[in-house]
Amino acid sequence: MKEEKKVKIKIFAIVIRGEEGDENPEKDNIRITSEGVMSFDGKRIEIRYDEIMGDDGKAQNILSFDADEPNMVTLERSGAVSCIMTFSENGRYGGLYNMGFASFDFTVSTKRISNKLTFEKGGILLLDYGTEIQNVAVQTSRFRFDISVI
Repeated sequence: MKEEKKVKIKIFAIVIRGEEGDENPEKDNIRITSEGVMSFDGKRIEIRYDEIMGDDGKAQNILSFDADEPNMVTLERSGAVSCIMTFSENGRYGGLYNMGFASFDFTVSTKRISNKLTFEKGGILLLDYGTEIQNVAVQTSRFRFDISVI
């Protein structure tokens, strides 16, 4: 049986765009607050929430992981943009990023992951990763997800 709880999600992120060695990389500090639903089916925890993507519209996001393997996390995004990203410490996973008018292959290279989320209490998920296109590093990202049960 699937259990569900309403949650508040606060996302704090630093995203640095540009190839390695760029003199003037573009840096964004991102803060997002949203409400969502966390569910647990006895094995897998899912957190669903919406995000406004600037002028591009809304994206629906699902963060998920197996309760017995919390340091392997999947982020699935659909809507204005779509992609599936997998994160695990020192892991490298390929994906397809689709913006509607264009799509491209990319690789997520996770440097660090710390997952202290539980279905009972919520918690904190940290993701530190790089994004590569055709084996060229184009972005470094550090995300902190604070999940509170409401």
